Amino acid sequence: MRPGQVVGIVLSLVVAACGGSGAPGSPTPAPESPLPAGTYTSAVFQPAVTFTVPDGWVLASDSADYLQLRPADQDLLGIHLFRGAGAASQDPSCPIEPAPGVGTTSTELVTWIRGLPGLAASSPAMVTVGGLRGASIDVGIAADWTQSCPFANGLPTVPLLVEPGTELRWVMAGGERLRLYVLDLPAGGSLIVDIDDFEGSQIDAFIGRAAPIVKSFQFATE
Repeated sequence: MRPGQVVGIVLSLVVAACGGSGAPGSPTPAPESPLPAGTYTSAVFQPAVTFTVPDGWVLASDSADYLQLRPADQDLLGIHLFRGAGAASQDPSCPIEPAPGVGTTSTELVTWIRGLPGLAASSPAMVTVGGLRGASIDVGIAADWTQSCPFANGLPTVPLLVEPGTELRWVMAGGERLRLYVLDLPAGGSLIVDIDDFEGSQIDAFIGRAAPIVKSFQFATE
């Protein structure tokens, strides 16, 4: 956790800087490099995703199952892509383990998220992003929620996502607000796009900035 900041997401993630190549004709930027306005394709994330950004954005991570884009001047705002992540255990110890009995389709994951007592979630809207169909919901910590993970220093938390077999753990906390797109992959499982404001105060404006980028996504699923 970052000293002196209200941290909205607690993330443990091992990112392997694996080799890879993007679609023909699309640049494959290195992580953390400022991106001139243009269209790019992920080098490692699968399924490969092509996206268009204006000036002032950074590709902060590009691994096989996690990709992050964020404004160059902000590390509390970001667009996060997860492949293979599923429902996190709600045990108070907040282990890096999946919640038992929860499926991985968009319908199953959205229904589970909306049923968590620690979250306030909107009604789902059917969406198509980059050729993948699924549902979108807006999510925040419920106002009366006080339960906290052992590592969160008393900040209200709700474990959201884990990826089995990895160290990925994505935990909502404090005032964090986000918009989730939970999308079905043709071969099964889901791909999650998260427009996230770690502190929550800028979410509406940030959705306005991020939505055109998400709209530009095209996933190589064929």
